[in-house]
Amino acid sequence: MGRDKALLVHEGRTLLERQVTQAWGLAPQAVFVVGRAQAELGKLQAVGLPDAQPGLGPLGGLATVLAATQAAHVLLLAVDMPALTAEFLRRLLVRRTPGVGVVPRSEHGWEPTVGLYPRACIGAVEAAVAAGQLGFGRFVDRAVREGWVVAYGVGPEELPLLANWNTPEDLRDAVERGRGA
Repeated sequence: MGRDKALLVHEGRTLLERQVTQAWGLAPQAVFVVGRAQAELGKLQAVGLPDAQPGLGPLGGLATVLAATQAAHVLLLAVDMPALTAEFLRRLLVRRTPGVGVVPRSEHGWEPTVGLYPRACIGAVEAAVAAGQLGFGRFVDRAVREGWVVAYGVGPEELPLLANWNTPEDLRDAVERGRGA
């Protein structure tokens, strides 16, 4: 992207503010922002949690937050998905069961950075990170085989909710459609 995606403005607030607000709307015990020191969060009501091992991507972030909480499930919520809605997140939450999380799967494959992961998978996450096996889709495949997560089938009508902003072109396209900075 060339700049910090979390600080991109969408509909009058940063992507980080938007996702923290959405997370609180789901009534969690706590909201963690992985990869940020507490001082970087300003007035945001969240716990800044520097990556335990920086540079390991989303799976490293999941390992960091699982180690920091005793919650039964952790909702991993990427900051760069500005179309994601609370309704979609609630549909994931109602499909969880004790010890089993939920990860969206579309025609494009897993969407693991907006998934609900059970604490039960912490050992496997930490082992994958330690072994340098950072491919999140590969980890989710294992999590399904082990029974830690189930798939939530994303249909064509929900697919736009999972669009993320990875490049300046993604941001430009959103602005041109009237949905961006």
